[in-house]
Amino acid sequence: MALASINLSVKQYFNFMCRTDFERRIFHDTYKEFQKRSKIYSLDQHLHTFSQMQQANEKANTLNQKLQYSVMNSIAALAQKMPVLNDLEDRPILFDWAELHIYDSDLLNKAAHVVSITYTSPKLILHEIVGDLLILSYNGKEHETLVVKITENLIVNYEQHESLVYS
Repeated sequence: MALASINLSVKQYFNFMCRTDFERRIFHDTYKEFQKRSKIYSLDQHLHTFSQMQQANEKANTLNQKLQYSVMNSIAALAQKMPVLNDLEDRPILFDWAELHIYDSDLLNKAAHVVSITYTSPKLILHEIVGDLLILSYNGKEHETLVVKITENLIVNYEQHESLVYS
């Protein structure tokens, strides 16, 4: 019996300390796009950080979406497999949605560039919670369970509670 329908979300951060090719590609591509797209918010090069641009013009928040477009092919190459969340059998958890967010960036200092991608799984069936483990299955595949360890960077989005109705 299912306890609930949930989604799992996890963030992956990208900064100058990249370790994998994927991380380096996201970091460099988003910084290059930030340099190109932020010029209209830099007020003739008087503003150089993302936070300064946001304070001067709230439309600078659209840079989050514009930078996401620059890495859509890299995200698509993941084939909907979260690079930062696996089950206990080391199989990647699938994602339906990935959203990029700029934490900070600086036109004068590439090392200050920090972005994240939040991956969100499709609807999952929560069957049981055992200690810090979630017993789950994908919707429609209830017989194929997976076990995910609850960690500090894992967000569980509760959708609905299933209950028995007695007549």
